[in-house]
Amino acid sequence: MKAVASTFDRTLTSLENALIVATFASITLLAFANVVSRYALHASLSWSNELVVGLAVYLIMIGTSAAIRINAHPAFTVLQDVARPILRKIVVIAIAAAMFTFLAIFLWLGWDMVTSQLDRGRSTPALGLPQWLLSLALPLGAVLSMIRVVQMAVTAIRHNEQSSSQLLPGG
Repeated sequence: MKAVASTFDRTLTSLENALIVATFASITLLAFANVVSRYALHASLSWSNELVVGLAVYLIMIGTSAAIRINAHPAFTVLQDVARPILRKIVVIAIAAAMFTFLAIFLWLGWDMVTSQLDRGRSTPALGLPQWLLSLALPLGAVLSMIRVVQMAVTAIRHNEQSSSQLLPGG
Protein backbone atom coordinates (compact mmCIF):
# COMPACT_ATOMS: atom_id res chain seq x y z
CA MET A 1 0.00 0.00 0.00
CA LYS A 2 2.85 2.35 0.85
CA ALA A 3 4.43 1.74 -2.57
CA VAL A 4 1.16 2.56 -4.34
CA ALA A 5 0.79 5.78 -2.34
CA SER A 6 4.39 6.71 -3.08
CA THR A 7 3.97 6.03 -6.81
CA PHE A 8 0.71 8.01 -6.84
CA ASP A 9 2.41 10.92 -5.05
CA ARG A 10 5.37 10.93 -7.45
CA THR A 11 3.06 10.77 -10.48
CA LEU A 12 0.82 13.55 -9.18
CA THR A 13 3.87 15.66 -8.29
CA SER A 14 5.31 15.18 -11.78
CA LEU A 15 1.97 16.10 -13.35
CA GLU A 16 1.59 19.20 -11.17
CA ASN A 17 5.14 20.34 -11.89
CA ALA A 18 4.80 19.76 -15.64
CA LEU A 19 1.51 21.68 -15.76
CA ILE A 20 2.95 24.55 -13.73
CA VAL A 21 6.00 24.83 -15.99
CA ALA A 22 3.96 24.55 -19.20
CA THR A 23 1.37 27.06 -18.02
CA PHE A 24 3.95 29.57 -16.78
CA ALA A 25 5.99 29.24 -19.98
CA SER A 26 2.85 29.74 -22.10
CA ILE A 27 1.83 32.83 -20.13
CA THR A 28 5.32 34.27 -20.46
CA LEU A 29 5.53 33.62 -24.20
CA LEU A 30 2.03 34.95 -24.90
CA ALA A 31 2.59 38.10 -22.88
CA PHE A 32 5.97 38.66 -24.55
CA ALA A 33 4.50 38.10 -28.02
CA ASN A 34 1.74 40.59 -27.25
CA VAL A 35 4.24 43.23 -26.09
CA VAL A 36 6.41 42.71 -29.18
CA SER A 37 3.33 42.88 -31.39
CA ARG A 38 2.17 46.07 -29.73
CA TYR A 39 5.46 47.88 -30.11
CA ALA A 40 6.79 46.39 -33.36
CA LEU A 41 3.56 46.02 -35.33
CA HIS A 42 1.47 48.62 -33.50
CA ALA A 43 -1.26 46.00 -33.16
CA SER A 44 -2.24 44.19 -29.99
CA LEU A 45 -3.03 40.50 -29.95
CA SER A 46 -6.38 41.05 -28.25
CA TRP A 47 -7.04 37.35 -27.89
CA SER A 48 -3.79 36.83 -25.96
CA ASN A 49 -5.07 38.67 -22.88
CA GLU A 50 -8.02 36.33 -22.65
CA LEU A 51 -5.78 33.28 -22.88
CA VAL A 52 -3.22 34.67 -20.43
CA VAL A 53 -5.91 35.28 -17.80
CA GLY A 54 -7.36 31.78 -18.30
CA LEU A 55 -3.93 30.18 -18.04
CA ALA A 56 -3.16 32.26 -14.94
CA VAL A 57 -6.22 30.80 -13.22
CA TYR A 58 -4.94 27.29 -14.03
CA LEU A 59 -1.49 28.25 -12.76
CA ILE A 60 -2.90 29.56 -9.48
CA MET A 61 -5.13 26.55 -8.89
CA ILE A 62 -2.46 23.95 -9.66
CA GLY A 63 0.07 26.05 -7.74
CA THR A 64 -2.22 25.92 -4.71
CA SER A 65 -2.05 22.15 -4.76
CA ALA A 66 1.74 22.27 -5.10
CA ALA A 67 1.93 24.74 -2.20
CA ILE A 68 -0.01 22.37 0.02
CA ARG A 69 2.29 19.54 -1.10
CA ILE A 70 5.42 21.40 -0.01
CA ASN A 71 3.73 22.69 3.13
CA ALA A 72 3.84 26.32 1.99
CA HIS A 73 0.19 26.97 2.83
CA PRO A 74 -0.89 29.19 5.72
CA ALA A 75 -1.20 27.07 8.83
CA PHE A 76 -0.98 27.42 12.56
CA THR A 77 2.51 25.93 12.79
CA VAL A 78 3.42 27.61 16.06
CA LEU A 79 0.66 25.75 17.85
CA GLN A 80 1.55 22.53 16.04
CA ASP A 81 5.25 22.86 16.83
CA VAL A 82 4.87 23.47 20.58
CA ALA A 83 2.02 21.04 21.18
CA ARG A 84 2.45 17.59 22.64
CA PRO A 85 1.87 14.72 20.18
CA ILE A 86 -1.82 14.12 20.97
CA LEU A 87 -2.68 17.85 20.80
CA ARG A 88 -0.59 18.15 17.63
CA LYS A 89 -2.73 15.46 16.02
CA ILE A 90 -5.90 17.33 17.00
CA VAL A 91 -4.55 20.61 15.59
CA VAL A 92 -3.47 18.91 12.36
CA ILE A 93 -6.88 17.26 11.99
CA ALA A 94 -8.67 20.57 12.67
CA ILE A 95 -6.54 22.43 10.11
CA ALA A 96 -6.97 19.66 7.54
CA ALA A 97 -10.73 19.54 8.16
CA ALA A 98 -11.05 23.32 7.73
CA MET A 99 -8.98 23.30 4.54
CA PHE A 100 -10.84 20.27 3.17
CA THR A 101 -14.22 21.88 3.92
CA PHE A 102 -13.22 25.12 2.20
CA LEU A 103 -11.93 23.18 -0.83
CA ALA A 104 -15.09 21.04 -0.96
CA ILE A 105 -17.23 24.19 -1.08
CA PHE A 106 -14.90 25.64 -3.70
CA LEU A 107 -15.20 22.41 -5.72
CA TRP A 108 -18.97 22.47 -5.51
CA LEU A 109 -19.23 26.13 -6.56
CA GLY A 110 -16.61 25.69 -9.31
CA TRP A 111 -18.36 22.64 -10.68
CA ASP A 112 -21.70 24.47 -10.58
CA MET A 113 -20.17 27.30 -12.61
CA VAL A 114 -18.65 24.86 -15.14
CA THR A 115 -21.92 22.98 -15.66
CA SER A 116 -23.87 26.24 -15.91
CA GLN A 117 -21.51 27.52 -18.61
CA LEU A 118 -21.65 24.18 -20.39
CA ASP A 119 -25.46 24.12 -20.33
CA ARG A 120 -25.69 27.67 -21.65
CA GLY A 121 -23.06 27.13 -24.33
CA ARG A 122 -21.09 30.18 -23.21
CA SER A 123 -17.90 30.96 -25.09
CA THR A 124 -15.07 33.40 -24.55
CA PRO A 125 -15.42 36.72 -26.39
CA ALA A 126 -12.10 36.87 -28.26
CA LEU A 127 -11.25 33.25 -28.97
CA GLY A 128 -14.69 31.69 -28.96
CA LEU A 129 -13.47 28.88 -26.70
CA PRO A 130 -16.05 27.17 -24.53
CA GLN A 131 -15.95 29.18 -21.29
CA TRP A 132 -16.16 26.03 -19.19
CA LEU A 133 -12.69 24.98 -20.40
CA LEU A 134 -11.18 27.95 -18.59
CA SER A 135 -13.46 27.64 -15.56
CA LEU A 136 -12.58 23.96 -15.19
CA ALA A 137 -9.41 25.15 -13.44
CA LEU A 138 -11.45 25.83 -10.29
CA PRO A 139 -12.82 22.34 -9.60
CA LEU A 140 -9.62 20.73 -10.91
CA GLY A 141 -7.48 22.76 -8.53
CA ALA A 142 -9.86 22.05 -5.67
CA VAL A 143 -9.67 18.28 -6.24
CA LEU A 144 -5.86 18.32 -6.48
CA SER A 145 -5.66 20.43 -3.32
CA MET A 146 -8.06 18.13 -1.46
CA ILE A 147 -5.82 15.18 -2.29
CA ARG A 148 -2.82 17.10 -0.98
CA VAL A 149 -4.64 18.10 2.23
CA VAL A 150 -5.42 14.46 2.95
CA GLN A 151 -1.79 13.52 2.26
CA MET A 152 -0.58 16.32 4.53
CA ALA A 153 -2.86 15.25 7.38
CA VAL A 154 -2.02 11.55 7.09
CA THR A 155 1.69 12.31 7.00
CA ALA A 156 1.44 14.63 10.00
CA ILE A 157 -0.56 12.13 12.03
CA ARG A 158 1.81 9.26 11.22
CA HIS A 159 4.84 11.33 12.17
CA ASN A 160 3.49 12.89 15.33
CA GLU A 161 6.91 13.22 16.93
CA GLN A 162 8.14 15.59 14.22
CA SER A 163 7.29 19.20 13.67
CA SER A 164 4.67 19.57 10.94
CA SER A 165 7.01 21.89 9.04
CA GLN A 166 9.45 19.00 8.62
CA LEU A 167 6.99 16.49 7.25
CA LEU A 168 6.64 17.15 3.57
CA PRO A 169 9.31 17.86 0.99
CA GLY A 170 10.25 21.52 0.95
CA GLY A 171 8.74 22.15 4.39
